[in-house]
Amino acid sequence: MTLALSSYSIRDHINTNVLINDFPKYAKETFGLDAVEICQFHILRNDSIGLQALKDAITAAGVSLVSMPIDRGHISQPDEAKRDYDLRIIELWLDAAAFLGSPIARVNSGDGDLQTTIDSYTRLAEYGKKVGVQVVMENHGGLSARPDTAAALLDAVPALGTAPDWGNFSEAERYDFLAQLAPRAAIVHAKTLDFDPDGGMTKFDIARCAKIVKDSGYAGTYSVEFEGHGDQIDGVHRSIALLKSLIT
Repeated sequence: MTLALSSYSIRDHINTNVLINDFPKYAKETFGLDAVEICQFHILRNDSIGLQALKDAITAAGVSLVSMPIDRGHISQPDEAKRDYDLRIIELWLDAAAFLGSPIARVNSGDGDLQTTIDSYTRLAEYGKKVGVQVVMENHGGLSARPDTAAALLDAVPALGTAPDWGNFSEAERYDFLAQLAPRAAIVHAKTLDFDPDGGMTKFDIARCAKIVKDSGYAGTYSVEFEGHGDQIDGVHRSIALLKSLIT
């Protein structure tokens, strides 16, 4: 079991008092984590010089980049020319993920015609395979956030993995939907929200989520994704402590 820190967890600090190139070292020195997940939108310079500087920073910190969530493009865009343009942008970010050494990249489904989304994910999964990056979808809005259409996407695109985020589900669907996505998980977004005075969470049953994932046979990386209010640094420390008690 590996814990990684998502740059999203300290979003108010990234590129202000913690530059993205300093984030890998910061994650290790502040939280003792040897793995990071870097959100695409936190990478401010994505030309060869900027990416090389970030890659060097990851190596120098002695950490691994486990995933890159990509938040560009609309793969379900009904206009074919616009959709192709967006897919080419995402493919460039898959190239960037490969260059940085990330084995996984999350791509949002968006909402629209199911077959269009299937075709787009098929194209991206094939491109990702060519460059050595597995494309995954997350329950992050649109078609991927509904059990029926998520199942249809996974059935139609066998190479597509999942990045289940146990904080993104509706309460009524959370546990069954998580159990549906977990067997195809390439990474798990271990989202935490606000904590009670004892260091626990009351918004949803996080222990049950951890058990569902474990029971699915998953043995990969859990990305710490704190989305609560208050101080994000303290929130990450609390998240790591809670997750270690549940997962190890």
